[in-house]
Amino acid sequence: MAAWLRLAAPLLATVAASAADVSLSAWRPLHLGVELASGEAMTPDGRPQRAIAVRIDLRAPGIEFLTTEGNGDAGGETDSETATDFLRRHGLQAAVNANLFSPCCTPGEKDLSGLAIFRGEMVSPPVRLGPGDCVLAITRDNRAVITRSGAEFNVADYWTAVAGTGIIVTGGRNVAAQNDTGGDKSHPRTAVGLDEGGRHLFFLVIDGRRRGRSEGATLSELAHWLLRIGAREGLNLDGGGSTTLVLEENGRPVVRNEPAGGGWLPLLGGTALAREAAQRSNGNHLGIRARTLPSR
Repeated sequence: MAAWLRLAAPLLATVAASAADVSLSAWRPLHLGVELASGEAMTPDGRPQRAIAVRIDLRAPGIEFLTTEGNGDAGGETDSETATDFLRRHGLQAAVNANLFSPCCTPGEKDLSGLAIFRGEMVSPPVRLGPGDCVLAITRDNRAVITRSGAEFNVADYWTAVAGTGIIVTGGRNVAAQNDTGGDKSHPRTAVGLDEGGRHLFFLVIDGRRRGRSEGATLSELAHWLLRIGAREGLNLDGGGSTTLVLEENGRPVVRNEPAGGGWLPLLGGTALAREAAQRSNGNHLGIRARTLPSR
């Protein structure tokens, strides 16, 4: 068991699950309305998994969502950057990767797959039917839905939106097998979720390609993790080498997971420097701005 988890052992609550035996820490406040939890699992076929989750109270004062803005260039919808650079540039408290994009995987102009909205402006148009037609959409007053961007979906109703590859949890049920393809392989994963009633939004990342530490998740396993952290609706986002979660802690950005987008991490042994260097320059991110916790 990793040292960070041994230290957190008094806070852990272990639950038995069909996909894996999951150990999940208590939620720890980071900012006003923003909490952090982490966990481990061992799958029945012997693959370790390490997950990190952020829970955001959509009713908390000061919560604001941002995505990567458009660049106004017909040659590409956005300019790619790392999650750390995105968080730092906008003065955010948390950020994850979002839409699939192309070309991968070097810095530059990117076209996004599916809907992306930045402060009420459409950066990438919705897919009405087919891959990329599943979205997380948030109004200006922080009402959020996970839905499909079909003919009845009105882009003008939303202030912020990102698109994923498939809805994997709906109504508290794991529906990964029905609503996505190619999800039976184990990879690093990024997902977002909503709880019952839509008060809390979750960011979830599961590390992968880290032999002996965290070897990724299938989409069904990702859905199971979403359910364990309290989500009742869930959307799979871009994963693989794009999977990154960055938090602002004590005034500086901290890469919380072990990204697989670069080659330095194994060489440097999972240090903070390695995590920073291993980030991919992604075409789109989803981030939050939050207020500091009140002084005690």
